[in-house]
Amino acid sequence: MCPLIFSAGPANVTMASLGARFGFLKSLPFISGINLIVLAHALLIGFGAGTFLENYPGLFRYLQYAGSAYLLYLASKFFRSSKLKAREISDTVPNFVDGIILQLLNMKVVTVTMVMFSQFLDAGLEQVSQITMLSVGLASLTTGATMTWAAGGAGLTRIFASKKSVRLQGYIFGSMLICVSVWMLL
Repeated sequence: MCPLIFSAGPANVTMASLGARFGFLKSLPFISGINLIVLAHALLIGFGAGTFLENYPGLFRYLQYAGSAYLLYLASKFFRSSKLKAREISDTVPNFVDGIILQLLNMKVVTVTMVMFSQFLDAGLEQVSQITMLSVGLASLTTGATMTWAAGGAGLTRIFASKKSVRLQGYIFGSMLICVSVWMLL
């Protein structure tokens, strides 16, 4: 599961950019929102919502479109902030609720969670403890990944702190979000 969770996805790319823009500590409420939803997704999918999504694939596709659109919106904010002068850039730090919204629309985590249960859930054993253990394990792993990406983004900003490099980071992170948005649709 580590390669799937640590790979570039909507939450991880956003965390790198937030870490770069606001620092690691100010990103923690957003990280908490993201990972609360990971745990909720895992529990819901483990206890049967995955079957619902399999029976209604159109709903899953609609959620993919909504998630992709949200990533494009975030990317546009990075591109705009790269063009603004420092005094024109909003200092509003994304919060816990923003993390919840992002992760609710993140179909990568839904897909990864379904893969996890299909690979590691043993139908012959007691289900409640397995689902709980796998869900908590997934949430712990995603917490480590989002914190790593936020710390990495914050570290890059300390290394490349000039106005030109900050603008370049905005373009890079915005472009990465566009790539992830397209990937979600494929």
